Amino acid sequence: MPDRWAWEWNDARRWMTADVAAAAETALAVGYGEVIVSDGHGHAHNILPDQLPSNVRLVRSWPRPLMQMQGVESPDIVACAFIGYHAGSHVQDSILAHTYSGAALRGVRLNGEPCSEGYLNAALAGEFHKPVIFVAGDQHVAKDAQRYAPQAGAFITKESIGWRSEMSLPPAQVRAEMQQALREALRNPLPEPFVIDGPLYLELEMTSQPAAEMLSYLREVERRGAFGIAAEFTNMTSLMRFLSFVILYSPNGVPAI
Repeated sequence: MPDRWAWEWNDARRWMTADVAAAAETALAVGYGEVIVSDGHGHAHNILPDQLPSNVRLVRSWPRPLMQMQGVESPDIVACAFIGYHAGSHVQDSILAHTYSGAALRGVRLNGEPCSEGYLNAALAGEFHKPVIFVAGDQHVAKDAQRYAPQAGAFITKESIGWRSEMSLPPAQVRAEMQQALREALRNPLPEPFVIDGPLYLELEMTSQPAAEMLSYLREVERRGAFGIAAEFTNMTSLMRFLSFVILYSPNGVPAI
């Protein structure tokens, strides 16, 4: 984030943009006609648009009803790749582990399963019949992907040591190796999408008691203890719209990030 990590944020933007551009170039090179990139970190103004290749559409800023998966609803989309992912809030010793918003949420469960962003995003993609074919992140991300994309290519970009510490090779080397792994995944037959049948029972553990209290004012939202709420949904689209509201709503219309 530029306010807290200004001394390195611009370098991180370059690294992140270069990884995303490399992934897009790989997809275009094997025959895909277009790539949609969804900037899903923090304020979602991280990826540098003028450093992306042609035929790449960039989704940025908030709010959006489908959050990190905005664009998956397009009928032209064939498959999804998760680049630069992190573990869910329930995972120990994984760098920056959280689920969507560490400021708002301490825990997320769907039908009793602890959720990472990858798990929920894959389930949303599955509702649109789109499989996840590639996942890149630390060793915990690769392990988690076995739950929602067991046939996808999984590439470990770094080794997490703790919540803030990691060990990795130089970005250019990691990027080249990631491109090769993605190239192989793109050439494989498409796997089956990850589909979770309804009803979908979502449980959220908030970071503050007032947040849980006020969300329980909403119709069909149940209070579950001091920090918890729960709600039931018929599909992933409505569930994701609710999560977007929980994380981003503020009375003045400026997303609360």
